[in-house]
Amino acid sequence: MAAYCKTLEEIAKPFIESGLYNSVDAFVGNLLKDVAARKVKVYERKIAAYQAKYGSFDAFTKKLQARASPKQENQWMEWEAAINMLEAWRQVTRELDLNAS
Repeated sequence: MAAYCKTLEEIAKPFIESGLYNSVDAFVGNLLKDVAARKVKVYERKIAAYQAKYGSFDAFTKKLQARASPKQENQWMEWEAAINMLEAWRQVTRELDLNAS
């Protein structure tokens, strides 16, 4: 763990020295928030693409019941995974915002 802390300090050092951040914690916190925000956008775009192609997830699910092709099943699973991942990254974003207070 100490090695990770030292590595983070080394990575953060130029950002702190330049005045962009006042601490390693601020630097790491900002990076984590940025990663989470980017992931939310990735999954929002994936979901929007599926919605544009198929309508709502529930409607697509009903349409596929008992008569889905393997390709449709794969798309359904990818869409469901995107929904789950979006919620997970939104939860991380909320927790990071709470911890920033």
